Amino acid sequence: AFWSKNYEEAAQYAEKYSECHQTRRFPDLFQTFYQGITAFRLVRLEDDKSREWADVGKNALSKYETWVNYSDWNWENKMLLLEAESHACIGELEIAKSKFQASIDSAQKHRFVHEEGLASELFGMFYEENGNKEEAMQQYSHARSCYQKWGAFALADRLNTAS
Repeated sequence: AFWSKNYEEAAQYAEKYSECHQTRRFPDLFQTFYQGITAFRLVRLEDDKSREWADVGKNALSKYETWVNYSDWNWENKMLLLEAESHACIGELEIAKSKFQASIDSAQKHRFVHEEGLASELFGMFYEENGNKEEAMQQYSHARSCYQKWGAFALADRLNTAS
């Protein structure tokens, strides 16, 4: 649901997952990441539950700020992307830009091409939401390239129709 931009459905799945899994396992690290990104996206899309979603996003970010100390290789780009989304939610646009770019750079450095694509796509959405269509298109193009390298042709094609 997340990858198809159905954030409300993704949030519902994340909530159900959390209810069912009380003990923490390795996949929970990724579930926390996507739940956090989803929450921050929903903050900007919904007014009535924005505060609740912001808390979910902040909770995910807080966990990643701890986990990055154990493996910056695996978790740095995710933490930076959560930070970017967090700053975007509160209108700290210049900080958000630098965090988006840092997330892209970290994902590239650590060879997480799919997460480099995700960070680029979200950076493109950020630019588009803030009226900079030209920069958005550049980020979408980069994301498309990453998704193609990853073999996620449906994601790349989706960006073709979005841009």
